[in-house]
Amino acid sequence: MKLQKITSLILAFVILASSVAGCSSSGVLSEEDSNNIRIKPPEDACEGELFYPNPDDYMLTDLRMVNSVGSIPASYGISSLDATWDPPVAGRNIYVACSVEEDDFDEAMNLKILMFEHNDNYSWNLEDAVLVIETESHIGSPNYITFYHELPQDIEAGLYTFIVMNDEMKIDSVFEYEIVDSDEDSECLYMEVDKPVIYLYPETDTECYVTLDLQGYLTCTYPSYNEDYGWHVMAHPDGTITNLDNGREYDYLFWEGECDVPDSFNNAVCVRGCDTAQFLEDYLEACGLTYSEMDDFISYWLPRMEGNEYNLISFPAEEYEEMASLNVSPAPDTVIRVYMVYMPLDEEVQIPEEQQLVWPSSIERTGFTVVEWGGSEL
Repeated sequence: MKLQKITSLILAFVILASSVAGCSSSGVLSEEDSNNIRIKPPEDACEGELFYPNPDDYMLTDLRMVNSVGSIPASYGISSLDATWDPPVAGRNIYVACSVEEDDFDEAMNLKILMFEHNDNYSWNLEDAVLVIETESHIGSPNYITFYHELPQDIEAGLYTFIVMNDEMKIDSVFEYEIVDSDEDSECLYMEVDKPVIYLYPETDTECYVTLDLQGYLTCTYPSYNEDYGWHVMAHPDGTITNLDNGREYDYLFWEGECDVPDSFNNAVCVRGCDTAQFLEDYLEACGLTYSEMDDFISYWLPRMEGNEYNLISFPAEEYEEMASLNVSPAPDTVIRVYMVYMPLDEEVQIPEEQQLVWPSSIERTGFTVVEWGGSEL
């Protein structure tokens, strides 16, 4: 079996919401029948675009889709998103994330989404809703709310209208999106970046700001990541970190996110599952990780890898830097970032010499040192 080039994942577009000037619509329940909803969309509204029926009176001042409407395998939970599909697929879980102003967060948690089969009259009866999706949670910070629900396996493929409203049936916003029958009719857009952890080792106690410029979005952070300034911490020479927002101490900063994961294996190695532990020990030591950091990495990834017949492994450093730029202030003297992408295989692949993994150059840890590791399974 020859190594095949794996096509790049398609980055999901961001749907930015903006009030639509000149849109005239009641955007509320009809007075004639309290079960009827009538909406007049703006003339320039298009599929997948968020629009407001009430430009002068919608509830949220800054609502937008963080990702295009996506879905994930129904067997997974909200805390372990593995992939985002666009358009959503029948039988999978639909997942909608919205950004809101912090002052509106509590009120936004009362929102729900009613999903209807699309019609050109923009008129529906509440009893005809295919799904009613309640607010599920927020992602990483109080500026995100999510809606999450399993799509019926037998749902008909086609265009659907999603109406966002509150408990008092006041309509806030509307968008349209297609549902498809199978994965073959959709695109896998985002894969999860699993457990990147960031260690800080200053020479003296140092107040630091740590931020991420992520081509995607965060799904979980610990301690909590502030959208305005990231993590604000006091780093200590022994590696412990005091979060200045709450005064607690941590061993490292943790984040996970959904991103356009690099899937190039132009610099890769194929390793037997049973040999993976030894390979990772050798490679991570060459990268400059300490035994403690290596133990953290291997104890997290090895249970997923050693049971596979083979693992195709790559460490796409440049692509990772473009996907998830790490910024630390004051600037560190030494930065070590180890990001692994791997794919389980049933049989060995022969990697051409020009595509074989290049061993890392030895790095001397001097001065203020920052270390990060993480990875993704394709």
